[in-house]
Amino acid sequence: MIIALLTLASCGQGVDHAEHADTYTCPMHPTVVSDRPGTCPICGMDLVRKARVGEEVEITEELSKLLKSPNEAIVASVRTIKGQYKSVPVSVPAHGVVTYDTRNIYTIPARVGGRLEKIYLKYAFQHVSKGEKIAEVYSPELITAQRELLYLLENDSENVTMIKGAKIKLELLGLSNSQINDLIEKNETSNIVNIYSPYSGYLITNSQAAPSTSGEMGSSQSAGGGMGDDMGATSSSNITPTTAMPGRPGGSILREGNYVTTGQTLFTVVNSSALRIELDLAGVYSGAVKEGSKVQLSFGDGKDFVASVDFVQPFFTEGQDFLKIRVYTNKTESLHIGHLVNAMISLAPTEALWVPREAVLDLGVQKVVFIKDHGVFKPKQVTTGVTTDGMIEVKNGLASSEEIAANAQYLVDSESFIKPVK
Repeated sequence: MIIALLTLASCGQGVDHAEHADTYTCPMHPTVVSDRPGTCPICGMDLVRKARVGEEVEITEELSKLLKSPNEAIVASVRTIKGQYKSVPVSVPAHGVVTYDTRNIYTIPARVGGRLEKIYLKYAFQHVSKGEKIAEVYSPELITAQRELLYLLENDSENVTMIKGAKIKLELLGLSNSQINDLIEKNETSNIVNIYSPYSGYLITNSQAAPSTSGEMGSSQSAGGGMGDDMGATSSSNITPTTAMPGRPGGSILREGNYVTTGQTLFTVVNSSALRIELDLAGVYSGAVKEGSKVQLSFGDGKDFVASVDFVQPFFTEGQDFLKIRVYTNKTESLHIGHLVNAMISLAPTEALWVPREAVLDLGVQKVVFIKDHGVFKPKQVTTGVTTDGMIEVKNGLASSEEIAANAQYLVDSESFIKPVK
């Protein structure tokens, strides 16, 4: 009986000792377990004791900072700065393209219906000069009008009123004074009538947009021209692209053998001497760039020119808003349509809170800075404005008394997700 009691007592002590025995494990390899301190046979790290059942870890002030979520606070020793309220002159780089002024687009209409026997304008952006022959047309209506004039001259030469009316009719059908005089001199009708361009410029199609950084075609104007070689623009009006005509699919250039009707647009010519420059700028500069702002233009030839902003248009495309800026320059000798342009726009000095560009972290839809609070850096969302010379304007979210990390990128790990403090 005594032996049995001693045996039970010794077993109870063994169980109690086993319950309170310390075990050690590797932080990197939890499968490594030992009953005594040592090093991990895999990585060589010191083994740490596992917490006993019911044992609590004392949370100190330093440890509480470390236990915060990594997307709420960062402990680091980095250089800090403060924002400064000052007036900074702003120069904004912009890129653009030389395009033609859509206010100087002209159309050459058909004064009579008929068949095009010959076409001399065959491809887009083909140069044409004023007075140059651009087409030959066969028109029964024009032949009849010629015969009426010759008949009156031969059989009723004293009827000045009728003869004058016949000449005016030919003019309205597109013949110039020189063509009418040549008809009277030869006393013979011509089955084929030449059409001359009343403008100088380059040929474009109705479906062809002006070269632009965004591909947007502005509203255009045209002046109705005649068929004569000495007839200038007589009127101007707003136009829209004409619909495709038979033999002219998709607004392409007319070809020989096509039939045209009275009033149909034969060709569209743009004045190449009237050029303008279109620049695109981020929408954040809305309100800062105004009409009259100075622009330094560089065309890649080593020469810079200074011009003024003529028009500012807010624009929205593909989910992004930006400004379309129009600039006119008289330095067009060496420029051509489609010429790329680099520009520097000078804005008025802005009084605001400025910080280095590296101090602001761009998360795509948000911008944050890291504010130092009792040795801990916390991300805070801010609203930024213009950027110039490595500095960025902070509009909202930051006070001049707050310390922020000088380089926000240093505090971000590649796998971190920053959660700004509201």
